[in-house]
Amino acid sequence: MIDAPLRLGRRQQWAADGLLLVVTAIWGSTFVMVKDAISLYPVFPFLSLRFALGLVALLAIGRRNLLSLNRTSVLFAALAGLFLLGGYALQTLGLQFASASRAGFITGLSVVLVPVLSSLLLRERPQTPAVAGITLAFIGLFLLTSDSAVGHGRGDLLVLLGALSFACHIVTVGIIARRADPVALTIVQLAVVALLSGIIAQAMGQWSAPPPATWGAAAFTGILATSVAFGLQTSMQRYTTATHTALIFTAEPVFAALFGALFHGDVLTPQIVAGGVLILIGAVTSEVIWSDRTALVVSRFMAPHYIIGISLTLLGLNTPESWVVGLGWVALVGLPSILLVLAVFLRALKKGIISDWHVSERKERLSPSLIIASVILSGLPALVLHLLQGPRFLLAAALGTFFLVGLNLLITAVWKISQHVSGIALGTTLLTASFGIVAAPSLLLIPLVAWARVRVRAHTVAQTVAGGLTGCAVACATLMYLGLV
Repeated sequence: MIDAPLRLGRRQQWAADGLLLVVTAIWGSTFVMVKDAISLYPVFPFLSLRFALGLVALLAIGRRNLLSLNRTSVLFAALAGLFLLGGYALQTLGLQFASASRAGFITGLSVVLVPVLSSLLLRERPQTPAVAGITLAFIGLFLLTSDSAVGHGRGDLLVLLGALSFACHIVTVGIIARRADPVALTIVQLAVVALLSGIIAQAMGQWSAPPPATWGAAAFTGILATSVAFGLQTSMQRYTTATHTALIFTAEPVFAALFGALFHGDVLTPQIVAGGVLILIGAVTSEVIWSDRTALVVSRFMAPHYIIGISLTLLGLNTPESWVVGLGWVALVGLPSILLVLAVFLRALKKGIISDWHVSERKERLSPSLIIASVILSGLPALVLHLLQGPRFLLAAALGTFFLVGLNLLITAVWKISQHVSGIALGTTLLTASFGIVAAPSLLLIPLVAWARVRVRAHTVAQTVAGGLTGCAVACATLMYLGLV
């Protein structure tokens, strides 16, 4: 796939990305719909009906495209159709035992399995990000499936094999995608799935009149989630990049989990959420282009100015009274202090006290006015929360921030330490202590921010490591001081 969209401006790209997100949501919703449908109708007759409807809809708009295919393209498209059948058949069979949310997350593994298959079949050496993504995804898979009952375990295995088949499908399509018309290739694949599913259903004696509810699910998944979604994907990718598309599609398991929880009563335990998040992180890690631009974006949005506010807000959601009370404390104490911090830094920029938003120069961090403002503004929330007996974890965040600012200033007097990394280490450690395993994947932000700061040449590896250790140490010391661990 060529990563070169039509240059029609940022608005067109945002619109395209938005429509691709709609496509992803449609695909995510199919897990719940299919699970309900196969409780009323056998798997293979349903798949045959689903893909036959999708085939008819696609033929109506693209039958002339078939003339562009040669014998080789048809053979490769048929092979891709076999893998597509394997993916959908195994996934659908697995949905008989696994929840829609679990199936969605496990299916997301297909993205990170592609580099593995490419290295084995095409002798393409996987890049370091792909290896890291695969590792994270399989750790997530372990968390997701380690507490499975016997029935769930069988379903998880079938869906995992389906994800492997989907990955084979992606690799196969990747070989021929640039050599033939995509609509024609899709028509052949849908025809293979519809035909073979029907043959299997006939051989198993499963054909019968579909219930009315099954027709609705087949029409939705076959026409809307296949023909219409494919048409949108093909059209919108003219206005956005392949990278954007791949990253957007990693949200499919999120939508599957959301629809499963809302409409199917799926229970999302902390372990399931943590496993699912790691699979998503693994998928994103495999797809992101790890360039200077990516590092610059991470540095910009993971600055301590923002991390403090995000940490306070998230910790406010986990207060003993209620999340509403917690957010009230954040609004009372946290937001004013954050706004004041931003105001101080903007004034410093305007007056030339600091040369950039991140205060890259060590000497600038030791400006007397900046030191006084940092100490006062970091200590004020902790003082207010202590006097008013605010939530303990919010107090830990405020007090930890105060201690960290003071310690970083002392270190900065003799050596340049990464405040980005120390800030994210403090915040993620406190979040993990507060929320437990569900927040543990946030700790991966520490090496991410460290990489970004080294990549943009703002810090050395030693400075980022020192920042990470300092932030974690201050967080642990604060939690111990307040008796929270």
